[in-house]
Amino acid sequence: MEGYRIVRGVANKYCDGRILIVQEGGYHVTYSAYCLHATLEGVLLIPIPLLSDPIAYYPEGESLAILAIESMKEYHQQFVPFLK
Repeated sequence: MEGYRIVRGVANKYCDGRILIVQEGGYHVTYSAYCLHATLEGVLLIPIPLLSDPIAYYPEGESLAILAIESMKEYHQQFVPFLK
């Protein structure tokens, strides 16, 4: 949250308070809205979170991550062999 306050201070000092926010990809589809909400809370200097983290205690199994990594390895071996 402190990083967002720094961004807000810089925007106020140098850009008349204007901020452009670009959300890159890579977020889990169910978590994306929360990430954007948390970012906006930070740059708007909201003192306490309005939403609790919806997956803070989500029991994510290791098996899904292992399957994703194995899938990426197979893809790289087949299509991008120079990335060994």
